[in-house]
Amino acid sequence: MLEISIYNEQDRSRLVSALSQKLDRRRTVYMCIGTEKVFSDSLGPRVGTLLNQNMCRPSFVYGMCEQNITAENLLYCYNFIKSMHPDCQIVVIDAAVGAEDQIGKVQISEGGIYPGAATNKNLPSVGDVGIVGIVAEKGMADFYTLNSDKDKLVGTVAKFIADALVEVERTA
Repeated sequence: MLEISIYNEQDRSRLVSALSQKLDRRRTVYMCIGTEKVFSDSLGPRVGTLLNQNMCRPSFVYGMCEQNITAENLLYCYNFIKSMHPDCQIVVIDAAVGAEDQIGKVQISEGGIYPGAATNKNLPSVGDVGIVGIVAEKGMADFYTLNSDKDKLVGTVAKFIADALVEVERTA
């Protein structure tokens, strides 16, 4: 797993390079998990919305603001995406919690992710490549805390991820 900080200018290039190596840009579908109803959980829909607005060529993006993929519909959406795009690579984007020094970092992993782990959901692994943004410290209270600093952090991490993915798509 690769971990990259949004606060290091050189890490943006590292993120683009890592994604360029992992993604099959002609056959990539994006599945962005979360809901904008909870600031810490809004990373996925924010990235999905930014991708949908900024991609140069058509890409399939599932999970945007107002069209959320959450624990309640995750398996249905994942199975739908797999059936509609059987030969495509599914890139899953979600928010995560971590240690205090990990907040503001992005992790990329092969083999997908286990969504809902921060809120003790028992969901299966989904996706082929996982991108998670660490937006809160471990502990339920922090994940659900509402404040403008957290909103700004989630927005910054979402833009960091979306900008890197758009750049990877442009170089395809």
